[in-house]
Amino acid sequence: MLSLAIDCGPMEERATCPHSNALSGTSGSGIVAGQKKAADLTGLPVPIISKLVDGLMHMARTNIDKRSRLLSAAVELTYQNGFEATSLADIAREAKVPLGNVYYYFKTKDEIGEAIVELRLAKLSAQRQRWNEAGSPKDRLCACVQGVFENKDCLAQLGCQVGTFCSELHKAGGPLATRATEIFAQHLAWIESQFRALGKGKDSNGLAVHLLSAMQGVSVLAHTFHDSGLVATETKRLKSWIQSL
Repeated sequence: MLSLAIDCGPMEERATCPHSNALSGTSGSGIVAGQKKAADLTGLPVPIISKLVDGLMHMARTNIDKRSRLLSAAVELTYQNGFEATSLADIAREAKVPLGNVYYYFKTKDEIGEAIVELRLAKLSAQRQRWNEAGSPKDRLCACVQGVFENKDCLAQLGCQVGTFCSELHKAGGPLATRATEIFAQHLAWIESQFRALGKGKDSNGLAVHLLSAMQGVSVLAHTFHDSGLVATETKRLKSWIQSL
């Protein structure tokens, strides 16, 4: 299940604001030099230029913070209540952002859905990077399974974040559902690559499907019975199976 090692707490995004440009990444000396150059070009005193730059940087930080809060709220609410049942007004209220401001960052609800998909992809990519630090393909696969175990309480309470999200989107169909498929596609490809590294050749895809299906399946059962012990038992069995290959 792809909540795997994805935390079930609030999720934040390092967002890019339309007005931020390179301001936040500019060094102190670069800002000063830029202020002097701007003063020469505009004829305005350096202190005024400095205030204008500070104002723009503050605006950029504020916009980034609002978008991050909106996205974090959307992730939490869609996990708890479902994507369809979560309205823009719900998201705005949870993020403590005026409803009218939401449309500056997300024109439609589908745009929020796309942002959630991108966030999931980014977080899963970061997880894969951590798993890749393990010493062998078996260790990497076991690290992946361990992520499921560590998330067992959330799975029992609310189910798999990614699995439930993608399943709901596919009932409705459309471009957003197609994009969400990439989450599982990338994860399956990574698992398959580990089996190939183990020398499993043409069997690698089948083994990858088996492992991902087992992780997704136990997440559904854990949620159905509200029993995190099912996750503990199955992940232990899966790690033993991986080590036996």
